[in-house]
Amino acid sequence: MNDFLPIPQNARLGFLLLMFVFSGLQAQEPPFPEIARLGRVPDWSQLDAYQSTITREEFFYLLSHCYSRSPEDSKGYLRIQEDRVLILKQSNFPELGWYDLRFRREDGLSEPAPKFWRGPLELRDLPANTTKPLQGVRIALDPGHIGGKWVTWDDRHFTIGADTLPLKEGEMTLLVAKILQRDLTLLGAEVYLTRETNNPTTTERIETLQGEAKSFLLRRGQIPSEGAIVSTAKQMFAISSEIRSRGEIVNRTIQPDLALCLHFDASPWPSGRPSFRSSNHLHLLINGCYSRAEIAEDDTRFEMVQRILQRVYYEELALSDLVSKTMAHETRLPAFHYDGKSGMSVNENEFVWARNLLANRIFFCPVLFFEPFCMNHRETHLRVQEGEYPGLREINGIYRKNIYQEYADGITSGLVRYFRQTR
Repeated sequence: MNDFLPIPQNARLGFLLLMFVFSGLQAQEPPFPEIARLGRVPDWSQLDAYQSTITREEFFYLLSHCYSRSPEDSKGYLRIQEDRVLILKQSNFPELGWYDLRFRREDGLSEPAPKFWRGPLELRDLPANTTKPLQGVRIALDPGHIGGKWVTWDDRHFTIGADTLPLKEGEMTLLVAKILQRDLTLLGAEVYLTRETNNPTTTERIETLQGEAKSFLLRRGQIPSEGAIVSTAKQMFAISSEIRSRGEIVNRTIQPDLALCLHFDASPWPSGRPSFRSSNHLHLLINGCYSRAEIAEDDTRFEMVQRILQRVYYEELALSDLVSKTMAHETRLPAFHYDGKSGMSVNENEFVWARNLLANRIFFCPVLFFEPFCMNHRETHLRVQEGEYPGLREINGIYRKNIYQEYADGITSGLVRYFRQTR
């Protein structure tokens, strides 16, 4: 007697069809991960060294207080449980699973989180009455943007008026960086620049990034028109590739205790043409305020978690809190305020804001990101025209240092005060 019941012909066909569809799903390649422009697919095993190095309470505090813009922004990507946090490995392919990061118990011992930078308490004590309060501190200076013939690719230059010099942010930040290098070195610091000329550090060019730009647009569901490809390739060159190249220099070569990202601000002009605006202000940025779209990017989520595990926030906040005050005193600039979406406040200092930028995310050390002086404010524009003069000069009825020295002195005095207090 046959032990199997006969299967009707139509049922057999349905079963075979179901098996065919299932086998097709099994063989389906996972989609390309969601990553930022020119980002790398994360290797989640790199977080293994951070197992049991942070408590649940501290992880939750850092995520909710500074890094995730709101609880909703990280929901679905990080699951905080009693003894661990589960981190989604690939946003567009949940089948890949979750990375399991175990928390340290409140009463448990753990090894320090892996990092190359040193906080003030990890540095040697300073001798009494030293004239070199920054002795042994490794500092990376990142002059924002690019200068020379590359300014047309960078879009951080403009001219207002027929007989005036053009303002080129990449060249202005390099002037500030070289003043800082001189002054901080005299105070004992080991100072390195991510670039020392007006040339880019990346070997990529707009022409070499066309294919990558097209692929990026297609992955994002956008039409890769010729204009969109060129525009995306331009952004990839000036922002993504250039900053990622500097990130390699910072993380692999310099390995500093602190990185200073130097920029000048600018107010938007509604007409689309360069024009003077009434705003002139100052703010400092630390890393944080990740939106849901940013956390959805696998590499961005990985980098955010790594910053949390290294506890970079505490050092960034303490430094920026003090340096912002010396900057405000030196520059006489009022504070700029964000709306809580692209940047958010993390303490009562109105000059300090958290914002997720590529440089302050992928430089794996404490990063202070400076945004003083609106370049299209009349006084800033006038001071740039005056150049790098010695001593003091009357500007609108007040005797001032040249704008580059003033910028540098605001930072230098803050760093000296901070390291004297904390070492």
